[in-house]
Amino acid sequence: MRQWSDDVVFFPHTLDVTGDERERLTARGVPIVDGMVRRLVVDGDRLHGVELAEGQVVARAAVFVFPRMVAHDTLLTGLGCDKDEDGWVITDLSGRTSVPGVWAAGNVASPRAQVLTAAAMGSAAAIAINHDLVDEEVAHAVEHDRTAPGPSRISR
Repeated sequence: MRQWSDDVVFFPHTLDVTGDERERLTARGVPIVDGMVRRLVVDGDRLHGVELAEGQVVARAAVFVFPRMVAHDTLLTGLGCDKDEDGWVITDLSGRTSVPGVWAAGNVASPRAQVLTAAAMGSAAAIAINHDLVDEEVAHAVEHDRTAPGPSRISR
């Protein structure tokens, strides 16, 4: 936000800000106001400030809130899909999970997957699923051909 305005204040609220992060923010001229945010102070339809739990009000005309991405992955978790250290379902590039026959796409597998990326991930998963189904069908046909009585192979 700092590149858009000289008047940016960071309210960590419940976040732990490291010494390095504090140094980087203050070097860019971004003050850090520690403490729990109680509420936004609004009069009519106009924002006036951010009130901290201790009662201090910091004047503000605009507030940006970082979205908290939450994967709605109850089904995948219930099936036993592995997750990474941040809690996201692990997939390969095709969307295949650690559970055979289960793929995941979109922001259930990546917090950065917006609509276009999620659609592309879904397409990649669909192609991989189709490929696996065709491979399975061919393997079944080959096995059936090997065990079928009589000459069923085409001579060359």
